[in-house]
Amino acid sequence: MSNNKLLAVKTPRKPLLLSRRFAPLYVLFEAGTFNDNALKYAMIALITYVAATNPNFEFLPGLPEQMKVPLASLIFTLPFLIFCSIAGQIADKVDRGIIFRWIKRAEMAIMVLAGIGFLTQSILILAVALGLMGTQSAFFAPTKNAVMPQWLDSDELIRGNGLLSGTQFAMILLGTIIGTALGTNFPMILAGLLIILAIIGWLAAETCPPAAPPNPELKIDYNPITAIWSVVKKIFEHPDVLRPWLGIGWFYGLSTIFLTVFPNFIKDVMGYDSSVFMLVMATSTIAIFIGSILTMIVGNWKIWGAESIRLVAVGISGVTIFAGLLYFLPEPIFSGDLGTGTIKDLLEHPNTPAFFGALIGVSIFNGMFVVPLQAMAQRRAHPRIRAQLMSAGSVIYNFAVNILTFSLIALILMNMPPKAPFMMIVIGSALVAAYTIWRSFRLKARKTYI
Repeated sequence: MSNNKLLAVKTPRKPLLLSRRFAPLYVLFEAGTFNDNALKYAMIALITYVAATNPNFEFLPGLPEQMKVPLASLIFTLPFLIFCSIAGQIADKVDRGIIFRWIKRAEMAIMVLAGIGFLTQSILILAVALGLMGTQSAFFAPTKNAVMPQWLDSDELIRGNGLLSGTQFAMILLGTIIGTALGTNFPMILAGLLIILAIIGWLAAETCPPAAPPNPELKIDYNPITAIWSVVKKIFEHPDVLRPWLGIGWFYGLSTIFLTVFPNFIKDVMGYDSSVFMLVMATSTIAIFIGSILTMIVGNWKIWGAESIRLVAVGISGVTIFAGLLYFLPEPIFSGDLGTGTIKDLLEHPNTPAFFGALIGVSIFNGMFVVPLQAMAQRRAHPRIRAQLMSAGSVIYNFAVNILTFSLIALILMNMPPKAPFMMIVIGSALVAAYTIWRSFRLKARKTYI
C-alpha cells in the first residue's frame, strides 16, 4: 500500500502506469499535451507557410513575419498567466479529481470549436480556440502539480515526473509534426483527431481517484491581478519552493526561445522548408525525452545529494556548454532559394552533424535539468496551500516565457543577428549553472511534506 497519508483513497502500490493513483493522470495529461501543441503548431504552420497563398489564414497583416509566431504563441500563454492563480485557489478548495473532469469536458467543447475553425478556414476562430486551450491549461497545471504529492509517495515523485515529462515531450513532438502536417493539408482529419483525444482524456479523468481538498473553506479571489499578487507573495514567503520554480521557469523560457525562433530561423536563415523544421523539432524532443527518462532511472541515486540537486547542476551545465556550441558552430545553410531546401539537402551538408550534435546535447541535458526541480517543488510545498504555491510557480514560468517572447520581438525590432536568441540561452543558462553549482556544495536538509 502507499504510505502517503494525504491519499483520499487507499490504493495498492503497483507500478505507476498500472496504478489508479497515476495512470489516469498520465493519460489525460498526455492527451491534452498533444492537443495543445497540435492546435498551436497547426496555427503556426498556417500563418507561416499557408497564408502566402490563402488570405483566410493571414494573421495580423502588416506586421513583420518574424513577429507573427511570437505573437501567436502569446495567444496561448497570456490566458494561462491571467487565470493560473485563480486555478490554484480552486485546486486547494475543490476535490482535484472533480477539477480534472471539468477541465476535460471543457477541452472537448474547445476542440469542437477548433474543428469549426478548420472547416471555415477562420484564423480568428482558431486563435480563440488556442486562447481557450491556454485558459484550460491554466486550470490543469497547478492541479496536476498539487495532486501528485497527494497520490504518490516521496520516492515515486521523480519517477512520476520523469514519466510525465518524458512522454510530454514525445507528445509535443507528435503534436508539432501532426499538427503541422495535417493542419496545412488535411485540417478536418486533424480536427477529428483532436476531438477523439479530448474524449480519451475525459474518459481517463472520470476514472481518477478522489483527491480531497486540503482547504475547503478557502475564499477564492476571482480578481486576476490581486490573485496573482497573493499567490506570488505566498511563494516568496516560501523560498525553498520558490528556488526550484525559478529553475523550472528558465527551462520553459529557453524552450520557448527554441520553439519560437526555429520556424523562421530554419526557413529564412538556413533556407529549408517545413519538413526540416519538423525534423529539428523531432530530434530535440526525442533528446529531451531521453534526458527525462534517464533522470527517472538515476534520479534517486545518492551521489546526487539531497533532492538530486547535483543532477540539476549537471543538467544546466550541459545546457550551457551545448548551447554555446550551437551558437558558435556554423549552421548548415542551404545554398539554393530560401525556404526550399529539403531534408535530403540538410543531410548532405557538412555542417549538419555538428549542428545536430549540439542540438541533441542541449535537449538531453535540459531534460535532466527540469525533472528533479519539479519533484523538489512538489515535495517542499505545504499541503494546505500546495496548489496555490504550484500556481505561483506556474505564474513565474509563464511570466518568464512571456518576458522572453517579448525580448525576442525586441531583438527583431533592433535588427539583432538571427543567432542572438541562442546567446540569450547561453548567458541565462550560465548564470543558472553558476548558482546551482554553488548550491550543490552547500547541501542541507530541507523541510518536506511527503
